[in-house]
Amino acid sequence: MKDKNKIYCMDCYTALKEMQDKSIDIIITDPPYGINADKGVGGFGSSPKTAGKYEDNWDSNTPDKKIFDEMLRVGKKVFIFGGNFFTDKLPVGKSWIVWDKVGDIKFNNSFSDCELIWTNLDKTSVKKYTVIQQGFVKDKEANNQRFHPTQKPIKIIREILKDNIEDDCLVLDCFMGSGTTAVACKQLGIDFIGFEINQKYVDVANKRLCQETLF
Repeated sequence: MKDKNKIYCMDCYTALKEMQDKSIDIIITDPPYGINADKGVGGFGSSPKTAGKYEDNWDSNTPDKKIFDEMLRVGKKVFIFGGNFFTDKLPVGKSWIVWDKVGDIKFNNSFSDCELIWTNLDKTSVKKYTVIQQGFVKDKEANNQRFHPTQKPIKIIREILKDNIEDDCLVLDCFMGSGTTAVACKQLGIDFIGFEINQKYVDVANKRLCQETLF
């Protein structure tokens, strides 16, 4: 098992293969959707100011099925953002989460109103969390600074974790990106492990962690 409360710059599949079955209490992660978000989604990332900021073609394809298989082997509870993009690589989900991004505000833009989160929870249900994030309009507890084009608000990660953590819980994010899951875990005082293949984002995540305190 890797040391806790550390983000490792490595391919998550290699790391997952080293882990024992059901050794992680919660996996919560946001894999690449294969929709070229590295080139700008819904207009984000396409301005001269941001051009070239999010390079590396990391969102050209979705991860291999073998990575999802390993996450399901290792994790007791698994939450995967953008689950609708991976229906060919995941079992049929009985319990889904809807992230409502607009609440009661009426927006007129091309952004999605909601995002779907696949879970392996063994119950037939759909749960909704409302955390506003539409372009420059954000929930007061959403991230004020964006380091990654698909960066999630700390609040949505934190709320999902709060509803699912137990004593001595260990959380894993296989696609850590700029470290939002790690920050949410630190705020809640729970242990985490993270994998991120790009050293640039590992450095960003570690900087964010150093600046964070318990919630």
